[in-house]
Amino acid sequence: MGFGNYSFALTEEPVVLIETSLGNIVIELFVADATEHVKNFLVLSSNGYYENTLFHRIIPGFMIQGGDPNTKDGDPSTWGQGGPDTKLDAEFNNIKHNRGIVSMARSADPNSAGSQFFIVHQDSNFLDGEYTAFGRLASGESFETLDKITAVRTGTSDRPVDPEEVRIIKTTIIPTATVSGYIPYVEPERTGIVTPTTEQISDPIFESQELGITFSAPVGWLLQQPDGNITGAPDVAAVGPKIDGINPVISLTIEDQGDKTIDELITEKNNVLAEAVYLNKLEILEQEKIKLNVYQTEAIGNFEVDDKILQIKFLEVMILSEQKSYTFAYSNTVDNFNNDISKFQESLDSFRILSQESSIMTSTENESTEEGGGCLIATAAYGSEMSPQ
Repeated sequence: MGFGNYSFALTEEPVVLIETSLGNIVIELFVADATEHVKNFLVLSSNGYYENTLFHRIIPGFMIQGGDPNTKDGDPSTWGQGGPDTKLDAEFNNIKHNRGIVSMARSADPNSAGSQFFIVHQDSNFLDGEYTAFGRLASGESFETLDKITAVRTGTSDRPVDPEEVRIIKTTIIPTATVSGYIPYVEPERTGIVTPTTEQISDPIFESQELGITFSAPVGWLLQQPDGNITGAPDVAAVGPKIDGINPVISLTIEDQGDKTIDELITEKNNVLAEAVYLNKLEILEQEKIKLNVYQTEAIGNFEVDDKILQIKFLEVMILSEQKSYTFAYSNTVDNFNNDISKFQESLDSFRILSQESSIMTSTENESTEEGGGCLIATAAYGSEMSPQ
């Protein structure tokens, strides 16, 4: 069926019923905010495209992602990479990505959405204006099913350990009046900011009053604030599109350090790194104090990804200011490392502590080189599903 066959639906408040292994999900669509995305979703939902696919990426507290035809019977390493040949132009809007909002997944190219979509589990407003929100969960059972899906056991790359638990059985378009436990429509919460066109899109700015910092993230990279209870997780991470099975990651970790000096921090981190270096899991390439209270470490480590051992390169910059350490880390495969190093540098240069007037990287005096180290493994592995070898 073509888009024209759904002109009736666009005037009848289209509702899509997704039947899954764990229950039903009802999605009410925002026609006025994302007309082309709504048409596309209706076509795919009515022609069986989504049937037998999985929710292949599940991150509790963040979102569940599905709609990839590769998940029907394909190699799990290809999950997240499939979709139709035709891509959609971005229809970014000012709808907030609150719990229950349905939005379109995409690659780094804003105009690359196809069939994959995600449902927000808990408010994730760092996505606002960066992805096309096109619907909302419209029944009590839908939210129960969402919570059930986020509770399943996951493994590498946030994939479900038992795919049959999270399979989409059938999708149909139904009248709103037939929805059991329908939640009456309420205008979605909005940012109040006019979303720019794709030609006007610049690097998104991450700012947190709670963390007291701001910096720019690369366009098209997914900003995440991990649960603070996850050991070793950074305070914020920007995850780039997967290349050769690995997502490049830029992360920031903030820690209280009291009256410690930069040299004391270097010594502490060297002690943490010593075992990994001794076991040949990590090779330190270069270490340098590049500015006053700013220390840089470059290293290569061996990590297991999808049962393969890959060499991952890291660049970490540790900044000491106002009794806190701010550690920026960038990780990527050795072969692809240089592809995004400029994006890391731009994020680093834009970093500013809100209580200070200028960027630390542009206001701090240079310092001579000396030896030392930094703890790279925990933060750099975040978002890439890597296990050190």
